[in-house]
Amino acid sequence: MAPFNTNNQRELRIIRALATGARTREELDAIAGASNVPDAIAVLRRKGLAIPAHREPVIDRDQAVVYRGRYRFTDLDLIRTRHLWESA
Repeated sequence: MAPFNTNNQRELRIIRALATGARTREELDAIAGASNVPDAIAVLRRKGLAIPAHREPVIDRDQAVVYRGRYRFTDLDLIRTRHLWESA
């Protein structure tokens, strides 16, 4: 499979973060510098990365159980993006 490429700085920040391990949406919002990470993840998926997510239960400030997303790279995602984060 061909290497994944992008020049988009927001996408590069997300890729470099996911290369280090799974991240929550909130963590990626802070790293990416935006509050629309689910949209950015959708764009990366349309461009060919898998970036699976699972929803994990957490307690919010009102003591209610809510579900937040945690994104991660697949092994193939790591291989395809290695040149983008290894040199960073």
